[in-house]
Amino acid sequence: MKKNYKNVLIGLLAVSLFAGCASKNVEFDGTANNGANSNAKTIQNSTDGKLDSIAGDETSVDNGFEQTTENTTDLLDTSDGINKVQSDIEGKTIVLNSVHFAFDKFNLTDNMREIATQNATKIDNVIASYSNLKIKLEGNCDEWGTDEYNYALGLKRAKSAKDALIADGIDASRIMMVSFGESNPICTDKTTNCWKLNRRVDYRLLP
Repeated sequence: MKKNYKNVLIGLLAVSLFAGCASKNVEFDGTANNGANSNAKTIQNSTDGKLDSIAGDETSVDNGFEQTTENTTDLLDTSDGINKVQSDIEGKTIVLNSVHFAFDKFNLTDNMREIATQNATKIDNVIASYSNLKIKLEGNCDEWGTDEYNYALGLKRAKSAKDALIADGIDASRIMMVSFGESNPICTDKTTNCWKLNRRVDYRLLP
């Protein structure tokens, strides 16, 4: 009888531990999953209100979302702790700074807001020459948390960057958003500085 009781306790403990690993932890929980899912989920302007409902959504096309396996990171220079992305528009090269985020956050700090405004100024100058220009905002996360949580967080980060562009005068109809979650890292070292680089939104210009 005592043996059966002990087995029941062990079984309940294993179930509780398994359930605990399935949720997002605001502290580093040691459950890193490097590039386990290379899919990205794109949200168009008409689906802004569905931002919080995409986590784990496998019927994304029906809900206005688009999936892609494209991996588009351009690592140009991170010596200042900021990623830079190069876009080529009809032979002209435009380099825009990524905006970076604190752990588990999607709001722009004052410093990142300044970078967002600098990007908007560059983009506006390009629009003057290329009227059909589109802006693709790519949300990214570090490796902490579940894939579903990080896809949602990546979209929220992209939405913050989009709101900043609109506030700086860029037409919302030019902007699209995509979340790569944790699947598009620019750094794979197990360090704080590396994780900071991966928590970002990249700006990419499309002709």
